[in-house]
Amino acid sequence: MRPDALELGRGVPAALLRVVILLAGAAIVVVPLQEGITIGTLFLLLPAVLASAYAPASPAPAAVIVVVAVLLALAGEDPLRAEVLVMIPLVHLFHVACGLAGVLPASGRVHLRALRSTALRFLLVQAVTAAVVVLVALLPTGRTHPVVEVLGLAGLAGVVLVVVWRQRVK
Repeated sequence: MRPDALELGRGVPAALLRVVILLAGAAIVVVPLQEGITIGTLFLLLPAVLASAYAPASPAPAAVIVVVAVLLALAGEDPLRAEVLVMIPLVHLFHVACGLAGVLPASGRVHLRALRSTALRFLLVQAVTAAVVVLVALLPTGRTHPVVEVLGLAGLAGVVLVVVWRQRVK
């Protein structure tokens, strides 16, 4: 071996990502069951989770994400309840694992060093999400003054205009 060569080691089996998919999927299935949602969970969510572990590059992971969002939205009134807050990192982990497993052959190997940037991005997204959740929890829940609504809509329109303008500049 050359002295300037990078020694990476053997890595871990890529099938380990499918195990992560199954574990995250099992947790995703358990949360709605704890809320008492059995029909939607067992007949829609569970088969989609199993299909996602078998074929992570298929539409099955998207089905899991959509079904769990609908089940939790229909299950309760408070959007900041514990079940929803627990589900955010679980669904994100499920999504990331399916994305990685979808591009790697199941019989391949992956070096943990190659997953470093993905792990850091995962943690960054979770930190931003936690900050947004805290911000939402601090917002008032009563009626909003009409002036504040107009200012919010104007601000949103301004953001849209800036994004459109930035896209046209490129």
